[in-house]
Amino acid sequence: MTARLLVILLITSIISAFASYYLHDPRAPALQPGLKYSDVVHGVFNVRFNPGDSSLWFNVDKLEALRGGYRLCPIPYVDYRFEYPPVVGVLFLISTCTGIMVGLPKVYSPGDYSELVEGVLSIHYRVQALTLSLAFLLTVILVARLLEVQGVGLWRALLVPLLPSTTVYMVYNWDAIAAFFLVASIYLYNRRDYRLAGLAAGLSVSTKLLTALTGLILALMLALRDRRGFMEYTLAFLLAGAGPYALLYLISPRGFMEFVDHHAGWYCENCVYMLLVRDIWSPLHKILAAFTIGFVVAVVLVASTTGARRLPELLFASTATPIVFNYVFTPQMMLMITPIAVMALNGPALLAYAIADTANSLIIVSFFEELGHGNPWTLEGVTQRIAMVRNLLLVALLTLTLYNLLSEAKGKLLTQSTYVQQRV
Repeated sequence: MTARLLVILLITSIISAFASYYLHDPRAPALQPGLKYSDVVHGVFNVRFNPGDSSLWFNVDKLEALRGGYRLCPIPYVDYRFEYPPVVGVLFLISTCTGIMVGLPKVYSPGDYSELVEGVLSIHYRVQALTLSLAFLLTVILVARLLEVQGVGLWRALLVPLLPSTTVYMVYNWDAIAAFFLVASIYLYNRRDYRLAGLAAGLSVSTKLLTALTGLILALMLALRDRRGFMEYTLAFLLAGAGPYALLYLISPRGFMEFVDHHAGWYCENCVYMLLVRDIWSPLHKILAAFTIGFVVAVVLVASTTGARRLPELLFASTATPIVFNYVFTPQMMLMITPIAVMALNGPALLAYAIADTANSLIIVSFFEELGHGNPWTLEGVTQRIAMVRNLLLVALLTLTLYNLLSEAKGKLLTQSTYVQQRV
């Protein structure tokens, strides 16, 4: 990697991070409601603390104590419902606790809470934004390193910060952290540090469940050629990927079950199956998702077990499949696909991905524009049509990738069969 390219890459990435920080900063003026919204602030913090919805709390006394003038640190899953995986829960505990301990005096008037909580929010946001931005910057550097190993154009790494969804959704939800752990696992895997690779892959799953298939594919590829490496990777992967969920269940069974129920009961959000079933609450969406993902996963597994050498394409398919074919495809999830896509796709396919990313960046903008006078949840509205453009482009890219992988696998099997026949 040339020094000049590294400097350009870092500057571009820092600008993207600052832009995302500013767009979602609760203290900054709103350029547009969709660009202002974030789950970090509005979707999670405000509904629990500012002023706080008591129906989301298991321990309402703690919310009342905070409102009543007593400084204390509520715990996600234990004191209130929290719909995100354990790594996010720990980060949320750190950011809210820091905000409460720094932003609130030990004792204060109940009447001052509504004003003081704004300071808590500001600190919480900064901690979250700093963590997300750091994860993003490290991801970009690792992508550049991996591209260097592949021997392909390092300019591709610039696409990660330049694609519009990166800026719109970086300081929005926690997908940037899952993407970092995922890319770190691939980087460590290439360096043959299988224990740390498994640990990073597991932490990605403990941040966002949807990266599990990629972690499993790496394990399967190892199982075919390195038994010891497979054992090291798998043990670390299970420890970091399943351990936090098991610990969460032991600490708070109710919090764990609420987490599961929240995701199991969700509707078809921006999902491709809306073309077939218009009712977004229909259980058919979940059934279609289960069958489609199961089928595609089987295809990916066939490609991997036959020793497919095109690892970037295999990882793209395994990362994108549970996201694109899920019954929930929120726009921030694109951040988990992008780092793998820039390593796997070429030419027109990479251009098609950029178009899909651009459409994806417009979803949240269109949603809030349409919210007051239309229906942004169904295909009757503009928002879901934009989402469907994204979906269909990604389905086409996945189909092309899987076709190429299976063609290579078939060719290798035919070669092996011919060799065996000649030997006989």
